[in-house]
Amino acid sequence: MNSDWKAFLQEQGAVFISTPSENPELDKSDSENHLAFFNQPESEMQISSQELLLSNPSERGLIKVNGSDAESFLQNQLTNDIRNVNDMSHQASAWCSPKGRIIANFRIFKQDDSYYLSLSADLIEHVIKKLRMYVMMSKVEIEDVTHSVIHFTFAGKNADKQIQKMLDIEVSADAETIRHNEITLLRSVLAGQDDSTRFDVFASDITQAKSFWSECNKLASALSGAGSRYLNILSGLPEITAKSSEAWIPQMVNYIHTKGVDFKKGCYPGQEVVARLNYLGKTKRRMYRLLIATEQQPAVGAVINSNKDTEAGKVLSAVVVADGLVEALAVLKIAEASNPLTLADNDATISFLDLPYSVDDE
Repeated sequence: MNSDWKAFLQEQGAVFISTPSENPELDKSDSENHLAFFNQPESEMQISSQELLLSNPSERGLIKVNGSDAESFLQNQLTNDIRNVNDMSHQASAWCSPKGRIIANFRIFKQDDSYYLSLSADLIEHVIKKLRMYVMMSKVEIEDVTHSVIHFTFAGKNADKQIQKMLDIEVSADAETIRHNEITLLRSVLAGQDDSTRFDVFASDITQAKSFWSECNKLASALSGAGSRYLNILSGLPEITAKSSEAWIPQMVNYIHTKGVDFKKGCYPGQEVVARLNYLGKTKRRMYRLLIATEQQPAVGAVINSNKDTEAGKVLSAVVVADGLVEALAVLKIAEASNPLTLADNDATISFLDLPYSVDDE
């Protein structure tokens, strides 16, 4: 995290803690920049009740890909059609192993002929190292710009109107990219939430970032990255981290339902596996949105049992939304989803919440 930005957030009441990392490639300074909460730990439990939400996702990172061959390079690597990304439109995409397992997933936008890939920070070094192996003679440069670009999220009911008022701009389309001075906003509709939209903000000028954050903070209480994670869970959007990298194929995390895969774009690593399953097979697992009665946020990969002793699946992401309640996304065996479910480590009971899109299990 940018040191000036960290100091600014601390002035706003942010509390940072050091977290041990299981990823040896994660920079030590990043493990010491985990934003735990603002002002009081209890403030994080206001997530689900807020009409407007302001979140600083310190666990997210940013990769910049540029050069004259950047478009063709990414087109040959990612699951979505990168040609649909331009200065006015962003997209979800993923990078898979040859076996079709997602190594990392991204929100991708374009600015000044460069592509920016937002992903889990604990995968940055791993992804850059592996992507560079495929550059060969291509005119492509790949770099980590996490510390030079500020990222935060502003979202909720009537967020459109507030953004229009603050920046004196017009917003309209879903998946719209908006440029305002040195600030880029990625707009997306929060499906299933009336009049609710999300803006992921990326700013290369820290002075403008501070000013814009302060304006947003007048309307919404600040939260840690749990706020952004909650928005993803609410929207049924998977977040692949180091702990879940290469665990799931796109269909298992509903990526075909969240516009993260284009089956007409051509080849990419793992494309044959993903396409074969889509046209000739059927996945036996998919992602569900859950409500778990527990005080403790389950870790990524936490086992979920059916009938108390049969493994039904694993947690993909989770966030505490109220005292004794956690919302989560989990990949479950479809055949086990109709049985009573509990967390394997503490027998916490689990119920299902609706996803904002339909998934056909037939």
